[in-house]
Amino acid sequence: MRLTGFNIFCCLLAVTGLPVAAATRQPDMLYVTPANCKLISGYGKYDLEGVAKEFKVKPAKVRYLKAEWGRAQDGNPQCNMVFGTPKGNKSCKVFTIMHDEFTFGMAVPVPGNHAICND
Repeated sequence: MRLTGFNIFCCLLAVTGLPVAAATRQPDMLYVTPANCKLISGYGKYDLEGVAKEFKVKPAKVRYLKAEWGRAQDGNPQCNMVFGTPKGNKSCKVFTIMHDEFTFGMAVPVPGNHAICND
């Protein structure tokens, strides 16, 4: 049997007792629908920073409140995540919904970007 880098990595995980699936499992991407929007219970890695950047406040002053099916800036329906800021509650567009151990939305999927929010 020829050992590849992946096989060696899996063998090392087996020896250390870590589950192999944990190293290769990726979160599932869900469609942005009203039903999946209701499942969101958290936010993405760059969301607080992106919301803070959009409203020119400190990230430490931004907190995730909830997700809701609401309206976009143009009036069309969309999934929004609501964040509390020093400038009031702000509804921001959800670009992606991911499910792993829990379901979370991503209002800022790319580091350094602004959130797109109503107001």
